[in-house]
Amino acid sequence: MFTTARFLLVGKPLPRVEDSLRIGELLRWAVMSAFGKDEAGRYSAPPIFSGHDLPQGNRHQHAFYLPYDSSGHGYLNRAVIHVPAGFSGDQRLIIGRLRKIWQRDGGKWRLILEGIGGVGVGGSLVEPSREWTSVTPYLHPWHAKNGFTVEDQIRRECGERGFPKPLRIERLPSISIGGRDRYPLHFHRIRARRGLSQPDRHGSFWQIEFSEPIGGPLALGFGCHFGLGMFVPQ
Repeated sequence: MFTTARFLLVGKPLPRVEDSLRIGELLRWAVMSAFGKDEAGRYSAPPIFSGHDLPQGNRHQHAFYLPYDSSGHGYLNRAVIHVPAGFSGDQRLIIGRLRKIWQRDGGKWRLILEGIGGVGVGGSLVEPSREWTSVTPYLHPWHAKNGFTVEDQIRRECGERGFPKPLRIERLPSISIGGRDRYPLHFHRIRARRGLSQPDRHGSFWQIEFSEPIGGPLALGFGCHFGLGMFVPQ
């Protein structure tokens, strides 16, 4: 079964890690365009790629569009499309033909396919580990209140994804990107799609330790399908 595709991102300048959400959304639009439109002018991408009209109980089995920095220099140079539910051979051909992402102001970047297949082609994002650390802000998806803290929300999400119960959840004041301390406010955190309920507009960084190694990719919270709430294995 095909679940994952990894691309090299090429262009000058490369986007910053702080723009992960924007690039994740552009990657989705590139996929939507690749599937084309139907006779009514609507995008014909299947729900597992569009995220629309999903069956109840989907539980994040549709596509994650995850740009990331594999060099440690602070710039996004790779991207993974991960569909836990899997996709067909015909859909694989369409994803494999992706060649670029672009934005309205003229910025564009080339996509070079590095691998497509099982989750193992996801590179450093999927390596099993007990400890995972934020690389983009986690935005809690429900309203925080007494008895339902941000830590509680992380535990709930991990349980819903089938991960073991975290042994430790530690909040980090900042993370280092390209040798610079970065805070959640440095990141683009608002979805381009209007009208979405967003309980958390600030975000936070975390380190999560599980009782046993889990495989990635690991992305949680609001906007996790587009590059927010991403964690990397230690």
